[in-house]
Amino acid sequence: MGVWSALALTSLLSLGNNVPRLRAPCPAPVPLASASAPPRLLASSPPPNLRHPANIAIARAKLLPDSSIELTVSFDILAFTLDQTPTLVLDAPMNALLDGPSDDLDERLTDAKQRFLEGLGIGNNDHPGAVDKVDFPTAADVHRAADEGQQPRLPVMMSATLRCHLAPREKKLALTFADVLGTVILSTEFPYQEPLSEPVEPGEWSTPLALPTAAETEALKAASRPREAPSDEPLGMTEAQAKAGIQIQYDAWSKAYMAHDLDTLFGILAPAYTLKTAKGALITRPEYEVMLKLRKQKHSDTTHYSTEILRINLRGSVAAIWSRETTTDPGKNGVTGKDEPVSYLHDYVDVWTWTKGKWLLKSTVTQTETVIPTVR
Repeated sequence: MGVWSALALTSLLSLGNNVPRLRAPCPAPVPLASASAPPRLLASSPPPNLRHPANIAIARAKLLPDSSIELTVSFDILAFTLDQTPTLVLDAPMNALLDGPSDDLDERLTDAKQRFLEGLGIGNNDHPGAVDKVDFPTAADVHRAADEGQQPRLPVMMSATLRCHLAPREKKLALTFADVLGTVILSTEFPYQEPLSEPVEPGEWSTPLALPTAAETEALKAASRPREAPSDEPLGMTEAQAKAGIQIQYDAWSKAYMAHDLDTLFGILAPAYTLKTAKGALITRPEYEVMLKLRKQKHSDTTHYSTEILRINLRGSVAAIWSRETTTDPGKNGVTGKDEPVSYLHDYVDVWTWTKGKWLLKSTVTQTETVIPTVR
């Protein structure tokens, strides 16, 4: 966090009382689809709930010093195992997988792993790359994640980690994923460069990115500088004043979110903002920006949004806020599959920083996520 050390934040958060706590062998290389392959067709599906991105697939590709690629994909493992998109799958078949025999789930996961690899493409034009190693979730992994007491039980988000390489003499990196994953938020990181994030739609490839040369990497390394240590200067305002100012920002966020006012939303987030979901996934600001843009593009319209500050701890120019958020979004009944509004209640620990005369949201940690029952 750019304006607050980890030690100082730990001390700050500890001031509150009664605060809820956060709670394979290497296969032979697998040839992948080429970027020149004909596009695949997929029926249109409802947009994902981008306010609460618990089941959105997130991929992170990192170019390593040996020119191999480390790829981590976090996704709804049960929906994928059932060969259904996260926005369309119902709760009952996913619960049946969890409650059934582990041997059956392992068998289904073996098939899912093969489909995952068949749907993955790495390369550019007619030069497909290959996967050298893959670590895919097992039934024991899935049960461990689902049975640790997470609420709600679904979705179960798991990660597949792969080591890949491009074809010889290939100078650009592009990726495509299995259609059934739905929209994938991809971040690609080259050495000494900020990651680039973008949405990859089903049947499409990511933007081909030119690999940096050795000389370019060395130049970037030489130009890199350690970040300055954060300051902890007194702010000169009371907790009551800070609370009032931050509530104004929450209200501005609510209004801008419902209006798809991206400029206002981005202006409230600190440059290094991170969001930790209820499932424990960490989403960076560039990834979250892509989600907000995608939400606007797909007309995912929130009809109610409000945030209440439960408590505040202020130290210097940093405020830890325990907040409660209530929203209503377009959704789907997980039992019947019918479209209907879905209301959520989230409890967060937010960290706000006073920067250049205004409060910026530095980080969000989701403590609880509850679906509010529909009143009939």
